[in-house]
Amino acid sequence: MDNIIKAKKGNKKAIKQVIRENAEQIYKLVFLHTKYEEDAKRILADTIYFIEENITKLSEKQNFILWLYKITIINTNNFLEYVGMIENNKSLDTYYHNGKINLYEAIDLLDIKYKNVVILKCYFDLSYEDIGQVLDLNPDTVKIYFRQSLKKIKVSVGEYL
Repeated sequence: MDNIIKAKKGNKKAIKQVIRENAEQIYKLVFLHTKYEEDAKRILADTIYFIEENITKLSEKQNFILWLYKITIINTNNFLEYVGMIENNKSLDTYYHNGKINLYEAIDLLDIKYKNVVILKCYFDLSYEDIGQVLDLNPDTVKIYFRQSLKKIKVSVGEYL
């Protein structure tokens, strides 16, 4: 936590340490969205650059980890929109194996707003309040998005049962 405080004040060594400590989480968040290593590495590099340039703009009260997730999701969504990958109309056949659906793969069935919520909830175990803070949503909206996401996946699975 001490490194985060120093990083917010502009200490270059602390900034590099904070990034090093969180690079794996950033990469994981990006990869869960893209599923392509090269795209994830590119977005990771852009995100790290943004963090280095903007960390001093964080107030002392802002939660660094939530800010980090927010920046990562914004960069990821911008990249996916730029390359035309935001809307993905794959069928469930791609994600249904031996009578089971793989959540890791099934999240690709979801619109980006739902996908962001599911990833932050299921893979990063954030609360609805924290997810709302990251995505600039009301926590109740986050709950609704999460339930709708699960319902969409369940309805799709039901077609195969």
